[in-house]
This record gives sequence, structure tokens and C-alpha cells, in this order.
Amino acid sequence: MWKRVSRLLRAEVAHARKSIAARLRPSPPGERYDPPVPPPPATPAGDVAAPSDDIRRAFAALELPLTAGADDVRRAWRTLLSRYHPDRHATDPDRERAATELTRRLTEARDKALDWLARRAGAARP
Repeated sequence: MWKRVSRLLRAEVAHARKSIAARLRPSPPGERYDPPVPPPPATPAGDVAAPSDDIRRAFAALELPLTAGADDVRRAWRTLLSRYHPDRHATDPDRERAATELTRRLTEARDKALDWLARRAGAARP
């Protein structure tokens, strides 16, 4: 019985290896046509769509990817603000000062991110 099972397993593994090798092997020329991939559009240096380092830092401060939308920015800002609000650290003056500074930085990051998103969309800031 075990000999039969091992023989079946070896056959299955050999078949899987052949199948994978066939998929990884490049197709011969002329067998199939892959259309050429167009190059990405060039962005001018002052383009709004290209985020600057300040914008990248703002999204990083809010712990968001650059693909996040305005609602995601607001939600992340509210979440982080509630977590690091100075009133939560009112018993320790040093931690309260640090929380106040962090709150200010988070608010600046939110403003920069929302302004960039609005400029990228071509509309006034919502």
C-alpha cells in the first residue's frame, strides 16, 4: 500500500514540476504577441501630482500611504489625535508638552496632506 502511495506522490510531483517548468519557459518568437508596454507619462518638475519630501513626511506622520484619500487623512488624524492628545497626559508636565508638540505636528501634517490632495484633484480644499 505505501509503495503505491509513494509512487502516486512521485508521479504527482513530477507532473507539477513539468507544469511549472512549462509555464516558466519563455514562448518561442512568433508564438504569441505581447503588445508593447507604453512608457509612463513624464511629469514636469513643478507638477502637483509628484509629491515632495514634505508631503511624503506628512503622510508618514499620519501613518498613511501616498494613495490615501482625504477621508483617510482625516480619519488617521482623528485617531492619532485621540491617542496622543495632551489632555490624556495632563498628570505629567513633560509628557503633556511632548503631546502638545506632537499634536501640532500632526495638525500641520494633516493640513499639508489635504492641501496636496486638493491641488492634485484640481479643486479648492474641502
